[in-house]
Amino acid sequence: MKNLRNAIIAVILLIGFQAQAQIKVGVTGGINASQFNIPIIKDLGIVSVKRGIGLTTGVFVTTPLVGPLSVRAEGNYMSRDYVVKIDPDALTEKVDIPFNITAHLKSRYYEVPLLLQVDLGRGPVSAYLLGGGALSGYMNSKLGVGVLGVSLVSIPIRNIGFRKTEWSAIGGAGMRVDMGFADFIVEGRYQHGLTDLVNVPALQGVNVTPKNRNNSFVFKAGVAVPINRSSKNRKRRGPVASL
Repeated sequence: MKNLRNAIIAVILLIGFQAQAQIKVGVTGGINASQFNIPIIKDLGIVSVKRGIGLTTGVFVTTPLVGPLSVRAEGNYMSRDYVVKIDPDALTEKVDIPFNITAHLKSRYYEVPLLLQVDLGRGPVSAYLLGGGALSGYMNSKLGVGVLGVSLVSIPIRNIGFRKTEWSAIGGAGMRVDMGFADFIVEGRYQHGLTDLVNVPALQGVNVTPKNRNNSFVFKAGVAVPINRSSKNRKRRGPVASL
């Protein structure tokens, strides 16, 4: 029994050592195209919500599990830009109003994704798949209002009814290029909101909040650095003959 226990401990230590040699830490940056989906608005005609472009940055750690499967934990900052267009022509059929009103709602979030990564190759250039979920936390917003696409005023907003936390599902793919000292990575992913962003308090026990969820296409690039560079270099150079 004691020998079995010692063998299990030895295997765990060996696996842990191998994983440590392959752990990678990295930084990324890019853009996200976010859409505030409110199906009920599509039937109004006067108001339309368009996809806007925001920035995203973050750090991550990737740890191998077994074979080509790894787990990735991230900490990201994301700025979502929702574009709202109000067309006064929809209010009247007799008068042609030659302008429209636009509003850009920029909301800032921090998010913590936990993803599974499946490597599709081991060469100097390879691809991988990503899938998992994320917890996002709302920070604050800024509302910009303009006419004919020209911004006239920008108003900081601290609380407009957004939920403090939001869950989302993530799926995507990436490409890795081995540069020797680090990996250069390029990724694209789709993030689908599972939680309504705005929640109106229930009236007499009836939930009157229309469905309103976020989805984003995220494109970013970055670098991933192995913690144990010497192991990677030794594998690349091969065994060194003794003198």
